[in-house]
Amino acid sequence: MLAHSRFFIACSTAFLFVAACPDSRALTIDWDSVPWTNGSLINSLEVDPTRPGNDVTVAVSGNTPQLQPELASPNPMTPAVTRAFDGGLVPGQNTLSLAVNFTNQSQVITVTVDFSAQYAQGVTNVSFTIFDVDFSNTSGNTYQDQLTAIRAVGIDGTLIAPTITTSANNTLSGTGLNQVVNGIASTTDTGANSGRGNVTISFGTAAIRSFTFTYGSGSGTVADPTYQHIGLHDITFTPVPEMNPAWSAALSCLAAGLLIFRHNARHRR
Repeated sequence: MLAHSRFFIACSTAFLFVAACPDSRALTIDWDSVPWTNGSLINSLEVDPTRPGNDVTVAVSGNTPQLQPELASPNPMTPAVTRAFDGGLVPGQNTLSLAVNFTNQSQVITVTVDFSAQYAQGVTNVSFTIFDVDFSNTSGNTYQDQLTAIRAVGIDGTLIAPTITTSANNTLSGTGLNQVVNGIASTTDTGANSGRGNVTISFGTAAIRSFTFTYGSGSGTVADPTYQHIGLHDITFTPVPEMNPAWSAALSCLAAGLLIFRHNARHRR
């Protein structure tokens, strides 16, 4: 009987230890620390210290010949990690800068963020902010930043709509998968009012494998828009915990202990 008690206590201790150590942690694609080859259209990034290999792949597609160098020194070809925008933050931080000069309003570029297949159950709490989504209709500077086709792909392949929060200098229209963000006023790239062009996008508790958004120029200005740019700030996400092998062992051990105690209780009766 004493041996059985010790067995049960050992199993219970193991179970509680595993339960106290869930495999869940928030991670960040922090553009102040991850590398990016300026002008490249795809990069794979290592952000999860608990897993070997790359964790996220960021790709830019569409009318990529229209990509331009960033105005901020040292004027790298975009996509590039730069300090072009503050987004109202003090001090400002790096973003993945996207600068374009479209020849018409049908041209767009699309940003796709894929999470590693190692995250078998997907990732949740995906959230990010895009800086400087604004508008200008002055002489020689005519464009309307526009975000469309903002969606994620769930672990079962379904499309998932985002929750979008706009700021003073942009506006949201449409619902679900058809939400559109348009710039409505000019925003300074840096400084105290630079947060007026922010757009925050999140996918909440939905478990996803990837997300995309499309960047173009809306119909609020001339047919041939001029130079325009935005900055993709840090992306946060939480991998969905997978069943730790230790869980299975601890549960089996605990179940065996319960059966032993049940058997002994019957014999005592």
